[in-house]
Amino acid sequence: MKKILWLCNVAFSNKKLRGTGTWLEATSEALVDSGFELSNITFGNVKKVTRSDAGAIKQWLVPKEKLSKKGLPSKETIRAIKDIESHLMPDLIQIWGTESYWGMLAVNKIIKSPVILEMQGMLHLYEKVYYGGLSTKDVLSCIGLKEILFPKLLLQKKKKSFRERGKLEQIIIKGTDHISVQSEWVNSVVQHSNPSAKIYSTKMLLRKQFYNAATWQHSSSSEPTIFTSSSGSVPYKGLYVVFRALSVLKEKYPNLKVRIAGNIPTTKSTWRRDGYTNWLISEAKKCNVEDAIEWLGPLDVNEIIKEIQQASVVVIPSYIETYCLALAEAMYLGAPVVVSYSSAMTELAKDGESALYFPIGDHISCAAQVEKVLSDKSLATKLGKNARETGIIRNAPENFIDNQISIYNEFLKSY
Repeated sequence: MKKILWLCNVAFSNKKLRGTGTWLEATSEALVDSGFELSNITFGNVKKVTRSDAGAIKQWLVPKEKLSKKGLPSKETIRAIKDIESHLMPDLIQIWGTESYWGMLAVNKIIKSPVILEMQGMLHLYEKVYYGGLSTKDVLSCIGLKEILFPKLLLQKKKKSFRERGKLEQIIIKGTDHISVQSEWVNSVVQHSNPSAKIYSTKMLLRKQFYNAATWQHSSSSEPTIFTSSSGSVPYKGLYVVFRALSVLKEKYPNLKVRIAGNIPTTKSTWRRDGYTNWLISEAKKCNVEDAIEWLGPLDVNEIIKEIQQASVVVIPSYIETYCLALAEAMYLGAPVVVSYSSAMTELAKDGESALYFPIGDHISCAAQVEKVLSDKSLATKLGKNARETGIIRNAPENFIDNQISIYNEFLKSY
């Protein structure tokens, strides 16, 4: 039995995850079921490193704290992490993403076990499209009371944070010998930064419920529905593109609704919302579509499945994705998808066959593609059928676990 230690940003518990990080939950369950001894170090609302196991997974929560100029946590936290590693004696450590300081622990030789880095977000590239097509006027309109009271919430500050963290990301990528990627797009970026790194091509596993769920079926409802989601209130997810597309479609489809899942604080108290969320809501009003929008909040896996099954079309307007789990999930259920032609999303489907693409940020093209799906039942059915066939092969659980074991074995041969 191989012992694997994860360093990631997701804390596991008996409750199912809502929102981001769900693929880690599915992956952890698959590895445990396959006989791996899995441990996890992650962040939690704690003042000191605390043991917090989740089922068969040994887990430690570390406090969120200000980092040093070298991108490292306090000496106390470092000492605790080293003690955990020494106690577990893992065969390998898998670092999930460059968003946090985990990779800096390896680059600075603080952790000693063999390390493989799994790429998730690409901060230095996200920074370039952080505003997601918003104009300077739009960005300034996102300054509200919360941003005045807490300047770190300004979009400009958040963009700068991505840039600064992106510099550390580059150090991590350049200082890591073994890196696994989920798309050819990420592969090309990593190879550009570190040509000597050994690159592994990993697969993505969906949550178990998707494999047992009923597939999408065309609905004859007089109230067509667009389903979309956003992991958070961030411009590069492009939600406003859907609002503007809806304004184009509403004359022909007056009953068309948009249902939005995600951790977006749409409380009625304007001053409690962040500036960008306020801008989103004002943009919906400007487009005269606010009454057609339903904010669902964070959804669990069964709720997500239900939304996809009942939607007329799934729309993904993001400006950048290193994989796009939302697209993979919708395709696996056989739903017709309209998606922006961006980054890794271009690899997951074929335009006109298993999805309909539109240029990034182009709401008129987005609306035209949505209308094709709404007006042509045979096209919607064809797209869903082909998407389903693609997803069944690409996201098959047996393919994932076989591939992951192969990666681990190949990686360990180097040590």
